[in-house]
Amino acid sequence: MTKEYLVMIENQQHTVTVSDEAEALLAAKAAGRASVGLWKKEGSQELSMTKYLAESWDDLDSEYLEQVVRRHLGLPWTVAQTRRLVIREFQAGDEREMPPEREEKEGYQAFRNKEFLKEYIEWQYGFYGYGIWAVTEKSSGRIVGKAGIINLAGDWKSAGNLDALELGYHIFTPYRRKGYGLEACEGILKWYREHLDCSLYAKIDASNKASIKLAEKLGFTVKDQKYSGSGQWQFLYEWNC
Repeated sequence: MTKEYLVMIENQQHTVTVSDEAEALLAAKAAGRASVGLWKKEGSQELSMTKYLAESWDDLDSEYLEQVVRRHLGLPWTVAQTRRLVIREFQAGDEREMPPEREEKEGYQAFRNKEFLKEYIEWQYGFYGYGIWAVTEKSSGRIVGKAGIINLAGDWKSAGNLDALELGYHIFTPYRRKGYGLEACEGILKWYREHLDCSLYAKIDASNKASIKLAEKLGFTVKDQKYSGSGQWQFLYEWNC
Protein backbone atom coordinates (compact mmCIF):
# COMPACT_ATOMS: atom_id res chain seq x y z
CA MET A 1 0.00 0.00 0.00
CA THR A 2 1.17 3.52 -0.79
CA LYS A 3 0.01 6.84 0.64
CA GLU A 4 1.18 10.38 0.09
CA TYR A 5 1.15 13.02 2.82
CA LEU A 6 1.43 16.79 2.43
CA VAL A 7 3.70 18.62 4.85
CA MET A 8 3.94 22.40 5.09
CA ILE A 9 7.34 23.83 6.04
CA GLU A 10 8.11 27.55 5.95
CA ASN A 11 5.11 28.22 3.68
CA GLN A 12 6.19 25.53 1.20
CA GLN A 13 4.25 22.33 0.59
CA HIS A 14 6.17 19.07 0.38
CA THR A 15 5.04 15.53 -0.40
CA VAL A 16 6.11 12.48 1.61
CA THR A 17 5.59 9.06 0.07
CA VAL A 18 4.91 6.25 2.55
CA SER A 19 4.84 2.73 1.16
CA ASP A 20 5.67 -0.91 1.72
CA GLU A 21 6.36 -1.29 -2.01
CA ALA A 22 9.86 -0.90 -3.44
CA GLU A 23 8.60 0.53 -6.74
CA ALA A 24 6.78 3.42 -5.05
CA LEU A 25 9.79 4.25 -2.89
CA LEU A 26 12.10 4.14 -5.91
CA ALA A 27 9.77 6.51 -7.77
CA ALA A 28 9.80 8.92 -4.83
CA LYS A 29 13.59 8.82 -4.72
CA ALA A 30 13.86 9.47 -8.45
CA ALA A 31 11.50 12.44 -8.08
CA GLY A 32 13.56 13.87 -5.21
CA ARG A 33 10.76 13.43 -2.68
CA ALA A 34 11.07 12.39 0.95
CA SER A 35 9.88 8.87 1.69
CA VAL A 36 9.24 6.43 4.51
CA GLY A 37 9.23 2.67 4.14
CA LEU A 38 6.47 0.76 5.91
CA TRP A 39 7.97 -2.37 7.39
CA LYS A 40 6.06 -5.64 7.12
CA LYS A 41 6.51 -7.99 10.04
CA GLU A 42 6.11 -10.99 7.79
CA GLY A 43 7.69 -11.69 4.41
CA SER A 44 10.72 -10.18 2.71
CA GLN A 45 11.04 -6.56 1.63
CA GLU A 46 13.56 -4.36 -0.16
CA LEU A 47 13.47 -0.94 1.50
CA SER A 48 17.07 0.18 1.10
CA MET A 49 16.03 3.05 -1.18
CA THR A 50 14.68 5.03 1.80
CA LYS A 51 16.42 6.17 4.99
CA TYR A 52 13.32 6.04 7.17
CA LEU A 53 11.19 3.12 8.31
CA ALA A 54 7.94 2.93 10.27
CA GLU A 55 6.27 -0.12 11.77
CA SER A 56 2.68 1.07 11.34
CA TRP A 57 0.55 3.89 9.98
CA ASP A 58 0.01 5.04 13.56
CA ASP A 59 3.69 6.05 13.77
CA LEU A 60 3.20 8.68 11.06
CA ASP A 61 2.10 11.68 13.07
CA SER A 62 2.61 15.23 11.81
CA GLU A 63 5.77 15.77 13.88
CA TYR A 64 7.48 12.66 12.53
CA LEU A 65 6.61 13.50 8.93
CA GLU A 66 7.91 17.05 9.35
CA GLN A 67 11.17 15.67 10.75
CA VAL A 68 11.53 13.39 7.71
CA VAL A 69 11.01 16.30 5.31
CA ARG A 70 13.35 18.61 7.22
CA ARG A 71 16.15 16.06 7.23
CA HIS A 72 15.53 15.35 3.57
CA LEU A 73 15.93 19.07 2.84
CA GLY A 74 18.81 19.62 5.27
CA LEU A 75 16.74 21.85 7.56
CA PRO A 76 17.12 21.53 11.34
CA TRP A 77 14.28 20.36 13.55
CA THR A 78 13.48 22.69 16.46
CA VAL A 79 13.40 20.61 19.64
CA ALA A 80 12.37 23.28 22.15
CA GLN A 81 12.05 27.00 22.66
CA THR A 82 12.46 28.78 25.97
CA ARG A 83 12.24 32.44 26.91
CA ARG A 84 15.69 33.26 25.52
CA LEU A 85 16.82 30.17 23.66
CA VAL A 86 16.06 27.89 20.73
CA ILE A 87 17.32 24.30 20.99
CA ARG A 88 17.57 22.80 17.52
CA GLU A 89 19.34 20.10 15.58
CA PHE A 90 22.74 21.00 14.22
CA GLN A 91 22.91 21.86 10.53
CA ALA A 92 25.66 22.05 7.92
CA GLY A 93 27.84 25.10 8.51
CA ASP A 94 27.36 25.18 12.27
CA GLU A 95 30.91 23.90 12.69
CA ARG A 96 32.10 27.38 11.67
CA GLU A 97 29.76 29.25 14.00
CA MET A 98 30.92 28.01 17.40
CA PRO A 99 33.44 30.10 19.39
CA PRO A 100 36.79 28.47 20.28
CA GLU A 101 36.79 26.65 23.61
CA ARG A 102 39.75 25.44 25.64
CA GLU A 103 37.89 23.29 28.18
CA GLU A 104 35.74 21.35 25.73
CA LYS A 105 35.61 17.55 26.00
CA GLU A 106 36.96 15.56 23.06
CA GLY A 107 33.51 14.23 22.15
CA TYR A 108 32.13 17.75 21.88
CA GLN A 109 35.13 18.99 19.87
CA ALA A 110 34.10 16.62 17.08
CA PHE A 111 31.15 18.90 16.31
CA ARG A 112 33.65 21.38 14.87
CA ASN A 113 34.54 18.88 12.15
CA LYS A 114 32.53 19.30 8.94
CA GLU A 115 32.48 15.63 7.96
CA PHE A 116 31.68 14.41 11.47
CA LEU A 117 28.81 16.87 11.76
CA LYS A 118 27.39 15.78 8.41
CA GLU A 119 27.42 12.11 9.46
CA TYR A 120 26.03 12.93 12.88
CA ILE A 121 23.08 14.84 11.45
CA GLU A 122 22.24 12.04 9.03
CA TRP A 123 22.63 9.01 11.27
CA GLN A 124 22.21 10.13 14.88
CA TYR A 125 19.15 12.31 14.37
CA GLY A 126 17.80 10.15 11.57
CA PHE A 127 18.08 6.86 13.46
CA TYR A 128 17.53 7.80 17.10
CA GLY A 129 15.54 11.02 16.80
CA TYR A 130 17.64 12.59 19.56
CA GLY A 131 21.26 13.56 20.18
CA ILE A 132 23.36 16.58 21.03
CA TRP A 133 21.65 19.75 19.79
CA ALA A 134 22.69 23.34 19.16
CA VAL A 135 21.65 25.83 21.83
CA THR A 136 21.05 29.16 20.11
CA GLU A 137 20.24 32.62 21.42
CA LYS A 138 16.86 33.88 20.22
CA SER A 139 17.91 37.53 20.08
CA SER A 140 21.04 36.98 17.98
CA GLY A 141 20.78 33.49 16.48
CA ARG A 142 24.27 32.72 17.77
CA ILE A 143 25.18 29.23 18.95
CA VAL A 144 25.87 29.63 22.66
CA GLY A 145 26.36 25.98 23.55
CA LYS A 146 25.44 22.34 23.02
CA ALA A 147 23.00 20.20 24.97
CA GLY A 148 20.95 17.08 24.48
CA ILE A 149 20.32 13.41 25.11
CA ILE A 150 22.89 10.69 24.53
CA ASN A 151 23.13 6.96 25.27
CA LEU A 152 24.50 6.31 28.74
CA ALA A 153 28.09 5.13 28.37
CA GLY A 154 30.72 3.62 30.63
CA ASP A 155 30.50 1.20 33.56
CA TRP A 156 27.00 2.21 34.57
CA LYS A 157 25.66 1.08 31.21
CA SER A 158 27.12 -2.39 31.69
CA ALA A 159 25.57 -2.59 35.15
CA GLY A 160 22.04 -3.12 33.91
CA ASN A 161 21.29 0.23 32.25
CA LEU A 162 21.61 -0.99 28.65
CA ASP A 163 18.89 1.28 27.28
CA ALA A 164 19.48 4.22 29.61
CA LEU A 165 19.98 7.76 28.37
CA GLU A 166 21.84 10.68 29.87
CA LEU A 167 21.61 14.45 29.72
CA GLY A 168 24.66 16.38 28.57
CA TYR A 169 25.30 20.09 28.12
CA HIS A 170 28.09 22.59 27.53
CA ILE A 171 27.66 26.35 27.41
CA PHE A 172 30.50 28.23 25.71
CA THR A 173 32.59 30.42 28.00
CA PRO A 174 31.45 33.85 26.65
CA TYR A 175 27.81 32.96 27.41
CA ARG A 176 28.15 31.54 30.91
CA ARG A 177 26.69 33.04 34.09
CA LYS A 178 23.50 33.95 32.24
CA GLY A 179 21.46 30.94 33.33
CA TYR A 180 21.54 29.47 29.82
CA GLY A 181 22.54 26.00 31.00
CA LEU A 182 19.55 25.71 33.34
CA GLU A 183 17.17 27.19 30.79
CA ALA A 184 18.33 24.89 27.98
CA CYS A 185 18.13 21.78 30.18
CA GLU A 186 14.64 22.70 31.38
CA GLY A 187 13.50 22.94 27.75
CA ILE A 188 15.08 19.57 26.95
CA LEU A 189 13.49 17.88 29.97
CA LYS A 190 10.09 19.14 28.87
CA TRP A 191 10.68 17.59 25.43
CA TYR A 192 11.98 14.38 27.04
CA ARG A 193 8.92 14.03 29.24
CA GLU A 194 6.67 14.16 26.16
CA HIS A 195 8.68 11.88 23.87
CA LEU A 196 10.75 9.31 25.78
CA ASP A 197 10.73 7.09 28.86
CA CYS A 198 10.94 8.96 32.11
CA SER A 199 14.23 7.82 33.69
CA LEU A 200 17.17 10.01 32.65
CA TYR A 201 20.69 10.17 34.03
CA ALA A 202 23.58 12.61 34.35
CA LYS A 203 27.21 11.69 35.10
CA ILE A 204 29.02 14.42 37.03
CA ASP A 205 32.50 14.56 38.53
CA ALA A 206 32.47 15.38 42.24
CA SER A 207 34.67 18.41 41.59
CA ASN A 208 32.17 19.96 39.16
CA LYS A 209 30.17 21.93 41.71
CA ALA A 210 28.38 24.05 39.09
CA SER A 211 27.00 20.99 37.27
CA ILE A 212 25.98 19.35 40.55
CA LYS A 213 24.09 22.49 41.55
CA LEU A 214 22.37 22.63 38.17
CA ALA A 215 21.39 18.95 38.28
CA GLU A 216 19.86 19.35 41.71
CA LYS A 217 17.93 22.43 40.56
CA LEU A 218 16.51 20.33 37.73
CA GLY A 219 15.33 17.67 40.17
CA PHE A 220 18.08 15.07 39.68
CA THR A 221 19.06 13.01 42.74
CA VAL A 222 22.15 10.87 43.36
CA LYS A 223 21.62 7.22 42.47
CA ASP A 224 25.17 5.88 42.59
CA GLN A 225 28.81 6.91 42.84
CA LYS A 226 32.16 5.38 42.01
CA TYR A 227 35.85 6.18 41.81
CA SER A 228 36.63 7.01 38.19
CA GLY A 229 39.77 6.39 36.14
CA SER A 230 40.43 10.14 36.14
CA GLY A 231 41.34 9.92 39.81
CA GLN A 232 38.20 11.34 41.39
CA TRP A 233 34.72 10.37 42.44
CA GLN A 234 31.93 10.51 39.90
CA PHE A 235 28.24 10.68 40.70
CA LEU A 236 25.38 9.19 38.73
CA TYR A 237 22.30 11.39 39.04
CA GLU A 238 18.80 10.24 38.09
CA TRP A 239 15.72 12.21 37.02
CA ASN A 240 12.17 10.94 36.63
CA CYS A 241 9.07 12.61 35.20
